Amino acid sequence: MAFVKPEVLKMLVGCFDALSEGLKKDVKASLRARARDMPAELVFRGLSYVLLLCAARGDIDVVSRGFYTSSCREFLDTIRGLDKEEAGYALYGAILLLGLREQGVISEKRFSDVVKSSIDDPVLDSIAYGLMDWIKRLAESYLER
Repeated sequence: MAFVKPEVLKMLVGCFDALSEGLKKDVKASLRARARDMPAELVFRGLSYVLLLCAARGDIDVVSRGFYTSSCREFLDTIRGLDKEEAGYALYGAILLLGLREQGVISEKRFSDVVKSSIDDPVLDSIAYGLMDWIKRLAESYLER
Protein backbone atom coordinates (compact mmCIF):
# COMPACT_ATOMS: atom_id res chain seq x y z
CA MET A 1 0.00 0.00 0.00
CA ALA A 2 1.29 3.45 -0.90
CA PHE A 3 2.38 6.04 1.62
CA VAL A 4 -0.05 8.88 2.30
CA LYS A 5 1.50 12.17 3.39
CA PRO A 6 0.71 13.20 6.99
CA GLU A 7 -0.62 16.59 5.85
CA VAL A 8 -3.05 14.81 3.51
CA LEU A 9 -4.26 12.61 6.37
CA LYS A 10 -4.77 15.68 8.56
CA MET A 11 -6.75 17.33 5.78
CA LEU A 12 -8.91 14.20 5.42
CA VAL A 13 -9.57 14.06 9.16
CA GLY A 14 -10.71 17.69 9.02
CA CYS A 15 -12.81 16.86 5.99
CA PHE A 16 -14.68 14.04 7.67
CA ASP A 17 -15.06 16.08 10.85
CA ALA A 18 -16.77 18.82 8.82
CA LEU A 19 -18.90 16.36 6.83
CA SER A 20 -19.99 14.51 9.97
CA GLU A 21 -21.46 17.78 11.26
CA GLY A 22 -22.87 19.12 8.01
CA LEU A 23 -24.42 16.17 6.20
CA LYS A 24 -27.88 14.69 6.62
CA LYS A 25 -27.97 11.18 8.02
CA ASP A 26 -29.00 9.53 4.74
CA VAL A 27 -26.18 11.26 2.82
CA LYS A 28 -23.71 10.16 5.51
CA ALA A 29 -24.88 6.57 5.04
CA SER A 30 -24.48 6.84 1.27
CA LEU A 31 -20.97 8.30 1.51
CA ARG A 32 -20.00 5.63 4.02
CA ALA A 33 -21.27 2.92 1.64
CA ARG A 34 -19.28 4.41 -1.24
CA ALA A 35 -16.14 4.52 0.91
CA ARG A 36 -16.57 0.84 1.69
CA ASP A 37 -17.22 -0.43 -1.84
CA MET A 38 -15.03 1.76 -4.06
CA PRO A 39 -11.68 0.13 -3.17
CA ALA A 40 -12.90 -3.11 -4.77
CA GLU A 41 -13.85 -1.20 -7.93
CA LEU A 42 -10.33 0.24 -8.01
CA VAL A 43 -8.70 -3.18 -7.69
CA PHE A 44 -10.76 -4.72 -10.48
CA ARG A 45 -11.20 -1.78 -12.85
CA GLY A 46 -8.77 1.03 -11.94
CA LEU A 47 -8.90 4.64 -10.85
CA SER A 48 -10.31 5.95 -14.12
CA TYR A 49 -13.35 3.66 -13.70
CA VAL A 50 -13.87 4.77 -10.08
CA LEU A 51 -13.81 8.43 -11.08
CA LEU A 52 -16.20 7.85 -13.98
CA LEU A 53 -18.55 5.88 -11.74
CA CYS A 54 -18.63 8.72 -9.22
CA ALA A 55 -19.33 11.25 -11.96
CA ALA A 56 -21.97 9.09 -13.67
CA ARG A 57 -23.92 8.19 -10.55
CA GLY A 58 -23.21 11.46 -8.78
CA ASP A 59 -22.56 14.81 -10.40
CA ILE A 60 -19.48 15.57 -12.48
CA ASP A 61 -19.48 19.23 -11.39
CA VAL A 62 -19.38 18.25 -7.72
CA VAL A 63 -16.69 15.61 -8.33
CA SER A 64 -14.63 18.18 -10.22
CA ARG A 65 -14.65 20.50 -7.21
CA GLY A 66 -11.91 18.25 -5.87
CA PHE A 67 -9.54 19.98 -8.31
CA TYR A 68 -9.76 23.38 -6.68
CA THR A 69 -11.64 23.25 -3.38
CA SER A 70 -9.55 24.09 -0.35
CA SER A 71 -11.93 22.66 2.22
CA CYS A 72 -14.47 19.85 2.32
CA ARG A 73 -16.87 22.26 3.99
CA GLU A 74 -17.28 23.82 0.54
CA PHE A 75 -18.72 20.53 -0.74
CA LEU A 76 -21.77 20.91 1.50
CA ASP A 77 -23.32 23.64 -0.65
CA THR A 78 -22.56 21.85 -3.91
CA ILE A 79 -24.67 18.78 -3.14
CA ARG A 80 -27.92 20.65 -2.60
CA GLY A 81 -30.49 19.33 -5.02
CA LEU A 82 -28.88 15.90 -5.30
CA ASP A 83 -30.57 12.84 -3.83
CA LYS A 84 -28.73 10.88 -1.17
CA GLU A 85 -27.13 8.37 -3.57
CA GLU A 86 -26.03 11.02 -6.05
CA ALA A 87 -24.58 13.05 -3.19
CA GLY A 88 -22.70 10.04 -1.81
CA TYR A 89 -21.08 9.23 -5.14
CA ALA A 90 -20.27 12.86 -5.92
CA LEU A 91 -18.77 13.53 -2.50
CA TYR A 92 -16.67 10.40 -2.64
CA GLY A 93 -15.25 11.37 -6.04
CA ALA A 94 -14.57 14.94 -4.92
CA ILE A 95 -12.81 13.80 -1.72
CA LEU A 96 -10.72 11.30 -3.68
CA LEU A 97 -9.66 13.94 -6.23
CA LEU A 98 -8.89 16.41 -3.45
CA GLY A 99 -6.75 13.81 -1.69
CA LEU A 100 -4.89 12.86 -4.86
CA ARG A 101 -4.27 16.53 -5.62
CA GLU A 102 -2.99 17.22 -2.12
CA GLN A 103 -0.85 14.07 -2.30
CA GLY A 104 0.78 15.65 -5.37
CA VAL A 105 0.07 12.79 -7.77
CA ILE A 106 -2.34 14.58 -10.10
CA SER A 107 -1.75 17.96 -11.65
CA GLU A 108 -4.49 17.95 -14.26
CA LYS A 109 -7.23 20.54 -13.93
CA ARG A 110 -9.90 18.84 -16.02
CA PHE A 111 -11.83 15.71 -15.19
CA SER A 112 -11.35 14.15 -18.63
CA ASP A 113 -7.59 14.69 -18.43
CA VAL A 114 -7.35 12.83 -15.11
CA VAL A 115 -9.46 9.98 -16.45
CA LYS A 116 -7.25 9.66 -19.54
CA SER A 117 -3.97 9.89 -17.63
CA SER A 118 -5.06 7.33 -15.02
CA ILE A 119 -6.01 4.61 -17.50
CA ASP A 120 -3.77 1.59 -16.98
CA ASP A 121 -1.49 3.35 -14.47
CA PRO A 122 -0.69 0.81 -11.75
CA VAL A 123 1.44 3.28 -9.78
CA LEU A 124 -1.40 5.80 -9.57
CA ASP A 125 -3.84 2.98 -8.75
CA SER A 126 -1.60 1.93 -5.87
CA ILE A 127 -1.38 5.47 -4.49
CA ALA A 128 -5.15 5.87 -4.89
CA TYR A 129 -5.74 2.58 -3.05
CA GLY A 130 -3.72 3.77 -0.06
CA LEU A 131 -5.72 6.98 0.03
CA MET A 132 -9.01 5.13 -0.42
CA ASP A 133 -8.22 2.87 2.52
CA TRP A 134 -7.81 5.92 4.75
CA ILE A 135 -11.02 7.44 3.37
CA LYS A 136 -12.82 4.18 4.15
CA ARG A 137 -11.60 4.10 7.76
CA LEU A 138 -12.40 7.77 8.29
CA ALA A 139 -15.90 7.31 6.88
CA GLU A 140 -16.46 4.30 9.13
CA SER A 141 -15.26 6.30 12.12
CA TYR A 142 -16.95 9.65 11.51
CA LEU A 143 -20.15 8.81 9.66
CA GLU A 144 -22.66 6.88 11.71
CA ARG A 145 -24.66 4.08 10.21
